[in-house]
Amino acid sequence: MAQPSRAELIARLQADVAETVSDGVALQEALADRLGLTISDLRAITLLMRKGTVSTSELADAAGLTSGAATRMVDRLEKANWVERFMDARDRRRVLVVMKKTRRGEIGELYAEMSHSWMSALADKSEAELETVLEIFDRMRGVAREQAQALRDAP
Repeated sequence: MAQPSRAELIARLQADVAETVSDGVALQEALADRLGLTISDLRAITLLMRKGTVSTSELADAAGLTSGAATRMVDRLEKANWVERFMDARDRRRVLVVMKKTRRGEIGELYAEMSHSWMSALADKSEAELETVLEIFDRMRGVAREQAQALRDAP
């Protein structure tokens, strides 16, 4: 049996990436539903878990929302006891948002289950293989961000 050509391998990778993104969206939807959140809410919560304290404008960018929609999202998350907001001490015009510690534990349990499954799925891969995959994912994320921006900027 002949080895697949580079073009065939790249085509397969493109198809697999598209399917992986679709599966990831389904996972995010299931996670959001489980937590009683919208997808935008979950994107904001994920950013808060990763960075700690962020501005409302950073949340807007992460969730793909306008500043007004991000403010309404923070209102909703604050009312649901997910986040707290406060004024930036250095710039009183800037609102900062932080995730409530009690909710961090709740979502952390769900992520811990997923993390365990990921560890099992990757257990047989060498460090070199993992580094290659990380490089590919970094490049693909860059392409995805560029393409998303181009779609937003197009008339």
